[in-house]
Amino acid sequence: MLRKILFTGLIALCFSCGSSIESFYDAHKNDTNVTAVQVPKFMYSLLGNLSPEMSDLMKNVSDIRYMNLPESTSLRNQQINTEIDKITKSGYSDIFRKNNSDSRSLLTVKEDGNTIKQIILHNSSGTNNSLLYLKGNFDADKIKQMAESDDFSNFSNLLDKKY
Repeated sequence: MLRKILFTGLIALCFSCGSSIESFYDAHKNDTNVTAVQVPKFMYSLLGNLSPEMSDLMKNVSDIRYMNLPESTSLRNQQINTEIDKITKSGYSDIFRKNNSDSRSLLTVKEDGNTIKQIILHNSSGTNNSLLYLKGNFDADKIKQMAESDDFSNFSNLLDKKY
């Protein structure tokens, strides 16, 4: 019974945080053990030094946010996945989604014509969740190439190690 009450409370919390990355970020940035980074613009050029592809990407970025939500319980992972699903149902298209019994990887984008405006990379593995969000004006073909060459995962992994 207590588990059902906790789950109901978490779901209610999920729906109170809205359906945007901004509301998700604001709702979780002060959670225990969470690392939340809204990258300042002066650091974009440093991130662009990672690779030529990242350099091109950073030229068109207007917002970068990264979150590491560690030490999640199974119930907490379910809550986070539900929140991310709610966000991505509002006009996002999945580029890649892989769900396993104990892990999940999602790369999804929001488009405006032939331009990608927002990119979300969410990884959940065991007790750890990470989220990378990029906002700007991105060439769809370049984003597809970066997704195929796993540049986003490499970038996210670098941030995981750094923070």
